[in-house]
Amino acid sequence: MKKLKADLEMIANAMEDTNRMDMDYYLDKETGEVIVTSEEIFGYAEEDEDKLREDLPDWQKEDIKLAQDILFNNPDRYICIPERPSYEGYNLMVEFAEKVEDELLREKLDIALDGKGAFRRFKNVIADYPDYREKWFKFRDERLNKKVIEWLNSIGIEPV
Repeated sequence: MKKLKADLEMIANAMEDTNRMDMDYYLDKETGEVIVTSEEIFGYAEEDEDKLREDLPDWQKEDIKLAQDILFNNPDRYICIPERPSYEGYNLMVEFAEKVEDELLREKLDIALDGKGAFRRFKNVIADYPDYREKWFKFRDERLNKKVIEWLNSIGIEPV
């Protein structure tokens, strides 16, 4: 297994982002860097290099070169960071709520988790309990880090 310095929090944030309408996240398997790129940049990358638009700013031209590296020049070097299904986030909230010792809070969380809008309602309820809010973030972060490490291991990377 290849040892690689990787930012677990950044990878976890990428996995949590399920609103990837026109962008995606990639892990550079050589540097451990998380790369965010858009469909627009990939579109430019697929054009002939001779046609690379002169009117684009330098930073965007650099992004296009990186996208060309991802798509054509070194595709084995990069891997798309998968989205974590939203049901996993929901299940995590349910698991946390079941372990809450405060009976009133546990009941409020159970109600919040019922039906559409559960994520927002859970967030609103837990916000009124600063100690439990802190416990929630610690619980969630530990679980997400475990998921990130499992994913990295599955692609032959051991984070350091």
